[in-house]
Amino acid sequence: MKPNAIHTTRPAWMIIALCIITCCSLLLVSCNSTTILLANFKDDTIGSPPGNTQSTGTLQLNPGSGLITVVSEPPSGEQHANKWALITHPAQPAPETKLTGRFTQWGIGTYGILASLHIPANSGVVSVQFEAANPLGSFMHLDFMPEGDIRIDDDESLRFGSFPKDKNFVLSISMNITETSATADITVTGHGASGNKVVNVKPLFLPVARQFGACTFWIGYQHNASFYVDDIMVTRKN
Repeated sequence: MKPNAIHTTRPAWMIIALCIITCCSLLLVSCNSTTILLANFKDDTIGSPPGNTQSTGTLQLNPGSGLITVVSEPPSGEQHANKWALITHPAQPAPETKLTGRFTQWGIGTYGILASLHIPANSGVVSVQFEAANPLGSFMHLDFMPEGDIRIDDDESLRFGSFPKDKNFVLSISMNITETSATADITVTGHGASGNKVVNVKPLFLPVARQFGACTFWIGYQHNASFYVDDIMVTRKN
């Protein structure tokens, strides 16, 4: 997508929808791909936490000292077809706040990961983390920084791209996990978001990556932050 492609008279929700449709087309290019997580909160009640059961897969909520609440849309006035989950965390230090999507399949394979995000201008660091289906833990995470770029695995040399504040944008990841390697192709797009980075999972964490089965949207104990997430979709091909 060209950087100026979003500066049109189309409604904001339509712009994001077009981004998602384009990304979905790429992720589902193979007829062997299966949707293993789909959470858009459409059946959840506004003002309540998201339900554990979603269209595909399940959600696990760990509010910690924060809140995870279903809302109609972010307060910027942008209309959207679905409801959103608002994740908030108070002044640090305080127990972290997590929303985890658990897949219906897991393990070695090719994955496509999509999510709509909206990060307010005054938010601290918010994160997206990739985890094993079992208690082995995580093998990679992304931090969306207050400066408006993305950091991978707390590595300052792996900062890239840019994303808008107070606007909806799309996170798209293609992840290929084999017996001997794991690679993530990370892209942000929509409403001025831009950037792409291809990164290998560190060898130390390959045993965890080979059991990939969950994705967590969260705020760490040390951050005062909030963000919105919607249209979480994960596909898998053997």
